[in-house]
Amino acid sequence: MYPSSHTDELRWTAPVAIRIGRRSSEFIHGPAEAIDYLEHRWPFLDGPCLDAAKRRCVEAMNSLVRIEVAREAFISAAAEANVLT
Repeated sequence: MYPSSHTDELRWTAPVAIRIGRRSSEFIHGPAEAIDYLEHRWPFLDGPCLDAAKRRCVEAMNSLVRIEVAREAFISAAAEANVLT
């Protein structure tokens, strides 16, 4: 599902700050990191913005959409889950 070449090197122009639960704010720097959070640490299991963010991040990692499109989708998912700081 994920490309094998350099996905961890893709970085957004600015990180996105989120806060899950009582932890301190964390910064998400790119689509690969965002996918990890969306699939393993996200407080909600379903939602239209969550699904769109996953899709856009994978597309960005496969060079199908601009990386900032994935960032905006992740921000929408964070707002939907009320974790955006």
